[in-house]
Amino acid sequence: MLDAAVANFLGIDHTAYRCLDVIDQEGPMTAGLLAQRARLSPGATTAVIDRLEQRGLVRRVRDAEDRRRVLVEVRPDVRKDAEQLYGTPEEGAKAFDIYSDKQLEFLIGFLRGSVAFQEERMRRLEELKARNAGR
Repeated sequence: MLDAAVANFLGIDHTAYRCLDVIDQEGPMTAGLLAQRARLSPGATTAVIDRLEQRGLVRRVRDAEDRRRVLVEVRPDVRKDAEQLYGTPEEGAKAFDIYSDKQLEFLIGFLRGSVAFQEERMRRLEELKARNAGR
């Protein structure tokens, strides 16, 4: 519900919000990598980046290491604005002070296992799609 409310506040759709989150979490990336991470076609990814850029949420920048590549990154002012809603990293960490180190280790293990489970299901889905396309 929070994701939908934030996307609505930003004036973007769920797919654009998901892409913004991927870029925010993983850092600047090419459109191709974003397409892969968000599981979108290259054309859909370009359209999403255009919409995010028009809303002032991301910008395209030249890769400092390879000037031929263009990266998409979250605009610095957007990160600053996000702190008003989400708080600082320190505030986020403070919320976990109620857990012991052992409990945190369990939670981290659980979340990593959950991600691995979901990634495996996505792999299976890709296999099913490939099989069904061959019919």
